[in-house]
Amino acid sequence: MTIAEQAQSVYADVKRIRTHPLVPPEILIYGYLYDVKTGKLIEIPEATQVGQAS
Repeated sequence: MTIAEQAQSVYADVKRIRTHPLVPPEILIYGYLYDVKTGKLIEIPEATQVGQAS
């Protein structure tokens, strides 16, 4: 099974982690995808933006 909208999925995961009551607000959360062909990480800017510390 694959995820059709991978970037949107990463965004949703980061947002869920950011809003969890057990995650301190000063911790930064980043959003990346791993490209299995190249071995590189691809940043999802929207996910990193929503994961910023408050």
